[in-house]
Amino acid sequence: MYVWNKLIQWSRRSKVQTRLIVTFLILSIIPLGIIGVLSYNKSAQSIHEKTSIYSTEILTLLNNKINNEIQKYETFADQIMMNARIQNGLRDFDQMNDLDRSTLQNYIEESVLKENVWILPVIRSMQIQMKDGRLLYDYGYGRLTDKDFNRLMTRAKKSSLIDTWSYGRTTSGEPCLTLIRRIPALDGKDNTLGYLILGIDESLFAQTTYSTANLGTGSELLIINGTGEMLSSKTDMFHVGETLKEENPLKVMLGIQQVQKNVKLNEENYFVSAIHDDSLDWYLVGLIPYTYLNAQSYDIAYTIVAAIVLCIIFTFVLAALISSSIASPLRNLNAATAKVMGGNLKVLIRDEGQDEIGFLALKFNQMMQRIYKLIEEVKEEQARKRDAELSMLQAQINPHFLFNTLNSLKWAAVMSQATSVGDGLGALAELLRSTIVNKDEQVTLRDELRNISNYVVIQQVRYGTSLQTEYDIEEKLMDAHILKFLLQPIVENAIIHGFEGVDREPRITISAKLMDTNSLQIMISDNGKGMGPVKIQQLLSSNVHDSKKRLASIGMGNVKERINIHFGQQYGLDIRSEPNCGTDIVITIPYITRSKEEKAV
Repeated sequence: MYVWNKLIQWSRRSKVQTRLIVTFLILSIIPLGIIGVLSYNKSAQSIHEKTSIYSTEILTLLNNKINNEIQKYETFADQIMMNARIQNGLRDFDQMNDLDRSTLQNYIEESVLKENVWILPVIRSMQIQMKDGRLLYDYGYGRLTDKDFNRLMTRAKKSSLIDTWSYGRTTSGEPCLTLIRRIPALDGKDNTLGYLILGIDESLFAQTTYSTANLGTGSELLIINGTGEMLSSKTDMFHVGETLKEENPLKVMLGIQQVQKNVKLNEENYFVSAIHDDSLDWYLVGLIPYTYLNAQSYDIAYTIVAAIVLCIIFTFVLAALISSSIASPLRNLNAATAKVMGGNLKVLIRDEGQDEIGFLALKFNQMMQRIYKLIEEVKEEQARKRDAELSMLQAQINPHFLFNTLNSLKWAAVMSQATSVGDGLGALAELLRSTIVNKDEQVTLRDELRNISNYVVIQQVRYGTSLQTEYDIEEKLMDAHILKFLLQPIVENAIIHGFEGVDREPRITISAKLMDTNSLQIMISDNGKGMGPVKIQQLLSSNVHDSKKRLASIGMGNVKERINIHFGQQYGLDIRSEPNCGTDIVITIPYITRSKEEKAV
C-alpha cells in the first residue's frame, strides 16, 4: 500500500492531460509491440521452414537432373568400354602398325562419335589411353594440364570404382569436370586394358543442369565431392578446383546425408541446404542469403510497424481528445477559482457537458450565484446599518454635554463679561448645525476641520485651557471627502485623556498628505502624556468612553470599524505612542474628491 501511494503521489506531479495521454499510449504501445514481435517471429519462422522445404525439393529435382546428365556420359563411356574394336585395339596395340591404328581412330570418329554427336559440344577433350599411358585416341581442343592429368590418373588407378569423377583445368586455364572410366578386358584375361578420360565443359554442364535454377535473390548453387573439392560453382566465393579448408563452415557437412543449417561466409549469413548423392559421392549445395530470407520478414515487419504507428497515432489523437475533454473543463474551473480568489464573484463557467465535470461546473455556477447574492445582501444590510448608525450618531447629542456647556457659558458671562462667551455660543451653534442639520455621510476635510475648530473653541470656554491647534495640510487636499466624525473623536480623546496631569502647554497638530494617487493619510499628533501598548489595545477595542463628557458616543474602536466597513480592510487606523512621549494617530483612507465621486456615479 505504501508503494502504491507513492506511485500515485509521483504520478500526480504531472498534469491530468499528460497522465491520460501517457497511459493511453502505454496501454496501446505495449500490447501492439508484443503482438508485432510475436507476429514477426512467427512469420519469420514460417518463412524459414517453408524455404527449407522448398530448397530441399528444388535440390532433389536438380540432383535428379544432374544424375540424368551424368547418366548420359556414363552411357557414352559404356559404349566405348564395350566396343569390341576398341577392346582389341587396347589389347593388341603393340602388334598394330600405323595403318591399323589410323583405321581404328577413324572408326572411333566416324562411328562412335557420330552416333553420339550430342556430346561433341560439351566435351573439351576425350582420350583413350593404354594402361601404361600411351594414347590410343585423342580428341578435343582442351587438354588437361600435365599436373591435373597425373593427379587424376593416380586417383583413378587407386580407386576401386569403375568411374572416377573429379575436376581439372585445361592448358588454357578453363575449368572442367573429368570422368575417368577404367576399361577392363571383356574376356576376363586382363583386369584393366586402359582408361577413358573425358574432359567436360564445366560451364556448359552447369548451364544444362542447375545454373538456371533459382532458390531466391542472391542464392548460389555449387557441387562439392566427398573430399571437399569444388567440382562446379557459379559464385565468386568458391572456385572450381578449390578444396574446402578446415575452418570453412561447409566442411562440417561432409559425411552427412542431408544438411540444413545456418552459416556465415564472407561476413554474410546464409541458410545452407545440401543433399548427398551416394552414387557419385557429390553434394549439391544451395546457399540462400538471409537478406533474401528476411526480405519477406522485413516486409511483414514494415507492415506491422506501419500498422502499429497508425494505431499509436489514432490512440494519441483519441487520447488527446478524451484527455482534453477532461483537462479543458478542469482548466476552466481552475481559472474560474483563481478569478474568484482575485475578488471577482461574477465568474460563471460555460460547460454544457453531461458528465461529472459538467455537473461540477453547474454546481459551481449555482454556488457562485448564491454567494454573490448573499454578499450583495450583506452589502445592502451593511449600507442600511451604516445609514442607521449615522442617523443614530447624528441624533445622539449628549444632553449632559449640552447642559454642562450652557451652564459654563452662563457663569462665564456673569463673571467675566468676556467676548469668549459669544465665541463659545457661536461655535456651539455651528457645531449643532453640522451634526444635526447636515445628514450627509461624508463631508470634506475642510468641513471636518471646521467642526474640530468649533469643538476646540467650546472646550476652551468650558475648561479655560490654552489648547493650541496647528494644521499642516495642502489646500488641494481640503476638498477630499472623508467620513463625518472621523477626526473629531480622536481630537476629543486627546483633549479629555491625553493632557491629564501634563503641565506643559497642550498642542494638537493635524497634518495630511497623499501616499499615492489613491490613498490619503491623515495624522493627529499631540504632546500629551502618551500611552503604552496595553492602553492602545484597550483604546482600539472599545467603542465608547466617558459618554457624559463627549459630544457623541463615538469611541476610537468605532472610528476604525467605520473605516473598515466603508472602505475595506486595507484601510484603517494606527496608534503610535509611548508613555510621556505624546501620541500619533494615523488614519489611512481612499483619496476621494468630488470629480471622482461624479465619475463613480
